[in-house]
Amino acid sequence: MMIDMKCILCGSDRVQTTDTVISDFIMARIRPDFQADCGMNKPVRLCFCKKCTFAFYDYRITDAESELIYRDYRGEKYQKTRQKYEYWYTAKVNTALNEDQCALYAQRAGIARILRDNTDMEIKSALDYGGNEGRTFFKSLGTEKKYVFDISGIKTVKGVTGIADFEELKHHRYDFIMCNQLFEHLADFWEILSRIRSIGNQDTLFYIEVPSENPFTRVNKFSALHNIGMMVNPLFNPVRLVRSYVRKRRQPFMPMHEHINFFTPRSMRIMLERSGFSVIDLRETPEKTVLGTTIVLSALFRINPDAAEAKRK
Repeated sequence: MMIDMKCILCGSDRVQTTDTVISDFIMARIRPDFQADCGMNKPVRLCFCKKCTFAFYDYRITDAESELIYRDYRGEKYQKTRQKYEYWYTAKVNTALNEDQCALYAQRAGIARILRDNTDMEIKSALDYGGNEGRTFFKSLGTEKKYVFDISGIKTVKGVTGIADFEELKHHRYDFIMCNQLFEHLADFWEILSRIRSIGNQDTLFYIEVPSENPFTRVNKFSALHNIGMMVNPLFNPVRLVRSYVRKRRQPFMPMHEHINFFTPRSMRIMLERSGFSVIDLRETPEKTVLGTTIVLSALFRINPDAAEAKRK
């Protein structure tokens, strides 16, 4: 259905929408009194811009809701609540995701590859914005200083300095700023782009990595074909997968979950250019994880000295 609204990324009014709801799991995280199948799921719309190919939910979660959703992320309570509504998400699956060395090595290799293909600059000082414990760093990424910005104040791994106050970030100089697997979750991605731009300089290399996914444009992880592959993965219980599939069939298309933004190469490029950046490299790469193979969208970019910062429509 086409409605009278504008794309939150490019400003176009060529927006297609599908009515859906906030998923049971997310509702349970933000509402302690939530009960499934009682009409308590908030109605939302899944939107697709035909001009820039960006997909998003029209409801943008608040800071307070985000804090509730990601509190104790993948901890015991998180896992039990999610399994209650998504039967396949067992403690075994949760532990595998928390300890996914395969995905970590693939992520490091992807960053190293895109840097090697585009620059011979030695990266002496590097920042992982939203990087949790700082496990994404490798030896040549931050040869003198490695920083992580994470408001949780979580303890970082050896050799990585944690920073929880954004103002402190401004007191350091960075050759490289990366932001991995974050933008798909953000209610206001413009704000974060403005922030990372403000702490970089003309020589800083920036890097963003997100899942390359769009429920309107391609066969991807939302398709039945992809989910069939889960049946042969020893990590999953086939009975629980079938029960989850049957329940999913009774629900609207694509209830809103943790990912609220869905990027393609086209939409990523437009977002970065509208935020005052110049794209150096933009690529899609298959990466293996404990859950199966996924497609990652990676962008390497710099500040464009001739462009103003983010002109939103």
